[in-house]
Amino acid sequence: MKLRLSYLALTIGAVLLSGCGGGLAGGSDDDLDPLSPIIEEEISLDGPRPPEGAAVITSEGPSLLDVSGKPILMRGVNLQYGDNPEAAMAGIEPIANIGSNVVRVLLTEATTAGELQASLDVIVANDMIALLTLDSAEKLACMDDDSFFYEATNELWLDRWLPILAEAKYQAHLMFNIANEWGPINIWNSNSIGYDEYIDAYKIAIRRFRSAGFQVPLVIDAPHCGEDYNAFLGGRGRELMAADEANNIVLSVHAFGSRWDSSGELSAAIEKLSFESLPLVITEFSDANIDEGAIDHEDLMKRALGGKSLLLRMPWETTADTAGYAYTFEPPVDFSEGSGINFEINVPNNYRVDGNLAYQVFLIDDQGRYGALGFNSVADLQANAWNDVSIVAKSESDFGYIEAGFDLTRVEQLGFEVTANGKPADIQGDIKFDNLIVGVADTGGDTTTAVYQENFDDGLQGWGHNNGAGDASSVQNTNGELTLLAPWVSGNSSSQIGFPNLDTLSPAIDITQPLNLTVDVFIPAEYANETGLNIQFIFNGNDWKGFAGFGYTSYNGFTFGEWNTLTVKITNFAADAGYISSDFPLDAPPVLAGLQIGGIAVSPKTEPLRFDNFRITPEEPQAEAETIYEATFTFDEEWSYLLGAGDDTSVYQYNDALAILAPWDADNTGTTVNYDAAASLSPAINLQSPFAISVDVWIPQEYDSESSMNMQFFFSPNNYDGFAGFGYTQASNLTLGAWNTLTVNIANFAQDAGYISDGFILDKPPQRVGFQVGGITSGKSEPILIDNFRITAEGRPSVPENIVLDLNFEEQSQVDTFALSYFNSPAWMESSLVDSKLMGDGAQAYGWIAWSWFGNPSPNEGLNISLSEDTAILTERGEEITNGEYGIEATAEDVSFQ
Repeated sequence: MKLRLSYLALTIGAVLLSGCGGGLAGGSDDDLDPLSPIIEEEISLDGPRPPEGAAVITSEGPSLLDVSGKPILMRGVNLQYGDNPEAAMAGIEPIANIGSNVVRVLLTEATTAGELQASLDVIVANDMIALLTLDSAEKLACMDDDSFFYEATNELWLDRWLPILAEAKYQAHLMFNIANEWGPINIWNSNSIGYDEYIDAYKIAIRRFRSAGFQVPLVIDAPHCGEDYNAFLGGRGRELMAADEANNIVLSVHAFGSRWDSSGELSAAIEKLSFESLPLVITEFSDANIDEGAIDHEDLMKRALGGKSLLLRMPWETTADTAGYAYTFEPPVDFSEGSGINFEINVPNNYRVDGNLAYQVFLIDDQGRYGALGFNSVADLQANAWNDVSIVAKSESDFGYIEAGFDLTRVEQLGFEVTANGKPADIQGDIKFDNLIVGVADTGGDTTTAVYQENFDDGLQGWGHNNGAGDASSVQNTNGELTLLAPWVSGNSSSQIGFPNLDTLSPAIDITQPLNLTVDVFIPAEYANETGLNIQFIFNGNDWKGFAGFGYTSYNGFTFGEWNTLTVKITNFAADAGYISSDFPLDAPPVLAGLQIGGIAVSPKTEPLRFDNFRITPEEPQAEAETIYEATFTFDEEWSYLLGAGDDTSVYQYNDALAILAPWDADNTGTTVNYDAAASLSPAINLQSPFAISVDVWIPQEYDSESSMNMQFFFSPNNYDGFAGFGYTQASNLTLGAWNTLTVNIANFAQDAGYISDGFILDKPPQRVGFQVGGITSGKSEPILIDNFRITAEGRPSVPENIVLDLNFEEQSQVDTFALSYFNSPAWMESSLVDSKLMGDGAQAYGWIAWSWFGNPSPNEGLNISLSEDTAILTERGEEITNGEYGIEATAEDVSFQ
């Protein structure tokens, strides 16, 4: 949650700003050739010029080359130089000493030519690239006003600093990052014309630098504080290159915020940018250990190396061609207890547009029997990008097709099948797979992650009668199961069984962390008359203090004469307990875990209750969520009034939030606000897959009389013809005078809607998303505020920890482990299919420059790499960035400057 001003200030401001609104996304409507540089008046540049033909760093496709022609992968650190040049100067040599081949020097409009020259001399002496960056928090960063942008180009770069920048000795080391984080805010749409003025401005700047004689790389920061890579997509990156007579442009992005905070989002961004075929560098990035929800910097550094993939170049000849390529397990692997399969797939756009081509994962057992785990059309994939795919298979019911007799305990092959599925033969292209990870659960009711488990195969293992009806003889071990038969009668109708040595386990059970409890229970048919029957998990606290019960399950929750699996998820031990005594110690391991059986009072029983596979396991890691859309209202998000009480002036941005203040009365009780470009988001909102929607809402105290007030999320379909509402919330469930967070998890769009109109289009992204307030019957002086409106898609689930296959196809030997398993075609020959499997390119390699050496103020001091300006005594973050597996020391290579 962002910091808030006092509500009094907000209320006063609401009156002053009640007419505000509008969007920041401008655009050029002129009919211009998008690959032609913008035309401007000739400018006179009379200052010194760099030597003609000076050796400089150059670009070639997605690669940067040093003056010897060797590729450069930039690895380095940001230096906040302009804020205090004298102190920061001392950091340049230590940055070189940790192995950096580049330092990004942040200059300000106060930086003198002498200060610039002093820094360059030290950088050159230490054989590093000097990526010079003009920074201004007040005039450039996160802004689209171009007045200072042009002023800085003319008066700083090409005037004050020109005599230094033009010196021959620096040319091989220089890169100019023209304007840090400048450009339009909150567009995030690769199809928008809102980037036009930004692109035009950079075309002019490029022309000015080249007119001044500079051939060095020009580095262009993405807009929206450096984060909005969409500005470079759709050919705009290539448009910038076409405007450069030196053909020496580098794209720069900053990995902060919710569009970068997952592995999937990072991968998608890099893959999309790769299609511009220009050098890419992440010139700033955050750290998930420092900033909640921030990017995983170690994942970013790992992916920066680029990679290879398994490539299938199929010789399509008919509409019925099918082939499968597989890895062979030696010996066969047991998949019977469940499995998780994660991989990435990348297909060209022509396959996706046609939509017929299909793919699936298949298994083959050691007798040659076949099972397929879901038939998937590439029409559902994002083309020319890496798509994450996750498959969970826990039983035969998870297979799309499985041959009779298939033995899940002896799986010999796992592979990828591709099939034309009606696709015309002339639609061709490479199909790529990467990062295949397969995990299986251990057999025999065992799991590698359980903190305590007992399957009773070797006796009772300490389990016994704990309390209630019966005694020690009531608990037996029969055929590898625990059985319980007590003399239950009215007044003595319950028994407790358990393991009383839980506190002796190593590692100990930590009840401050989330846990899952499971047990299998067989209840004979003769218990069907016991309508009071109930079972729950129980714990006794440390030193036998206290009692806690979980997962109380009554008569209607059981199937008699069959095995039942009881499962309880504990997120907060005290809060989730059905009952917990006040003396239960919550800071120490419990002494007993077990079960309480109650309500058996109708008649004595002849058959025992049977129990098996008692497990306590830590909570499984949550699937990684991907942000599809977020509006933080720090800037204008192009939200607007849609319908109901009020008009355009009733909805305005104020104090980093969206304010709603309409002339409500008894006949006009509701107002609807919306974002009307949801259909063009990338990635798209997929209404046929699970996602979540949330928002923060502030309701002033003066609304306390509005007992009928309500709120909900809504969607309009792709053709605008319809409505779906979610998360209807009444005033009684909201706290006035405070921020409330409303969240709805949508597993099935049509079923989970509170209301959905007939014919709502579900197979296309919605056109509108928004928020409604209703039930307000009288005028108000203070607005309702909404903030942090967010839509997130469910990420891929984690595979079980017992990993049986992990292939990133970086080596030819890994590609070779996949072989042709089978094919079906009227025309194909086996030899042509063997040759169709190749090693292909994976993700594009890119450079990175970590933020930052030293000087980050509270609360961001954790982003410092060094503990001091002038030494390489590193912070924990600094150690990871410098000496980690994918850090500077391991991946930076020397650059040639002559």
